[in-house]
Amino acid sequence: MSRTPRRLTAGMLFTGMWVIFLASPSHAIDPRFELDPKLLGATGETPRREVRERKQAGRPVAGMSEYTIKPRDHIYLILVKEYGLTSAEAEALIPEVRRMNGVTNIRRLQIGQVLKIPLARPGAQQEEAARTTPARGEERKNSGAAETPTRTETQPAGHSLRMMTPAIDREPEGLAAVRRVWDDLVPATETRTAPLEIEDRNFSLSLDPSAFPSFPAADGGTVLVDAGGKMPPLVKALIEEKDPSIRIVSEDPRNRRRFMASLLAGARFYSVEENFSLDVGNDPKLTVRADFKIEKTADSLLRHEVVLLNVGDYRREMPAPLVQYLRKEGFQLVEPFPPVGGVPLAKHQLHQITAREARGIVDALLKSFNIGYDVDRNVELYGMGDGGVRLFVRADRYFEDRGERYVVSYFDGDPVSYTLTRLLEIRGYRVVMLDPKDDFRKVSEKLLTRLRMPGHFARHDLIPLRDAPYALQMSGYKMRGAGGNDSVILTNVEINAFFRDLLDNSGYTIITH
Repeated sequence: MSRTPRRLTAGMLFTGMWVIFLASPSHAIDPRFELDPKLLGATGETPRREVRERKQAGRPVAGMSEYTIKPRDHIYLILVKEYGLTSAEAEALIPEVRRMNGVTNIRRLQIGQVLKIPLARPGAQQEEAARTTPARGEERKNSGAAETPTRTETQPAGHSLRMMTPAIDREPEGLAAVRRVWDDLVPATETRTAPLEIEDRNFSLSLDPSAFPSFPAADGGTVLVDAGGKMPPLVKALIEEKDPSIRIVSEDPRNRRRFMASLLAGARFYSVEENFSLDVGNDPKLTVRADFKIEKTADSLLRHEVVLLNVGDYRREMPAPLVQYLRKEGFQLVEPFPPVGGVPLAKHQLHQITAREARGIVDALLKSFNIGYDVDRNVELYGMGDGGVRLFVRADRYFEDRGERYVVSYFDGDPVSYTLTRLLEIRGYRVVMLDPKDDFRKVSEKLLTRLRMPGHFARHDLIPLRDAPYALQMSGYKMRGAGGNDSVILTNVEINAFFRDLLDNSGYTIITH
């Protein structure tokens, strides 16, 4: 046989074997375990990991991937868990994903919604081309060296083979308080102190619990803490592939809100709601805020075992009367972190006016201002020096304050009495004319105006949310007290024992008139 036919036969045999190899599904490589060929011969600093395009159900767009929202998804977890980004890479890409998809709230996505995910940051491909393509006219230093082809979007990005960071000799900061809370949320039969180990015929993986702590999940699984996302992507992929019951949280525990949100999501409780708000009453109105509301099981609400968890940097914790009230309503309040700094309670006075008739309201207000007054006093309108005629007018209430004379007159429809009272204004008296229909707000407005006391009627924040995870609002007049930062509240709202205790714990002195 000639040499040429032998070569042709060998070539055909090799080609056939290659086609069979490509067509065989048993040799397909999981994309999570593909390696970037450039990294096999790389030295020095490991190149930055690139995002590999994932094929979703739908028509792919050049340089884009499409992802369909599932329950409990939000953009950050999608980028980290589904696309393998680090925490920093996900944070950098979120604004672009929101802009492309018109998303306003990354934690409230519609199930079934399709998100467009860019495979690289805007301009990343241009930067890569600028680094790998020589300038026009520039001669290559090694003219005989073969050019390394640049990566295209259709080529798999693979893993960066990032190596482990130095061993951590202690648990990440802030986890001790979280563990105390977690023991109540998910009672564990035993605490994991041994390394987490995964055995396979191809590898053996062990994780130090001091470097990668774990928490038991509500569904029997495990939540593994990778503080700051330092775990290599290859190791993360191996864990997720071999033990799906392990959920990895890559948030930094120093960011309490985000870390706790990821930890609770990985625990698979029956229900977790962020930024929970509970209103009690109308006037006064109490608003209780919780960073998280947790229903551990489907029966938690019926069994009054709902947990309210606060992890924010509040300067004041909830007072005992409010904690007791919430417990009676079926809520268990948990605040694992102490307040960041004690806030001195300002001295406030709240004057509760219980009178409902105009004269009684005036008397209570004058007592609130520490102003003495006379009842049914005859006030001189004309004296003997006014043509030899003396005329006195009866005033329902008469008082003097800061060198001025005041008359409070109760108008009953008598035109003579009305005219005489108005004549008193000409003689220099400051007159407050009351109507039988005047309520607390109207009487207060007339009296404060005549006294030149600044104050406005509204629903005021007696306890603001900026200092504590609860707020209290009440309608009335608010004025600045003598201490500058102190305040005086005038109200006719009925205050029960619970609200009295709450105000007392917040620096208010309640005086009833």
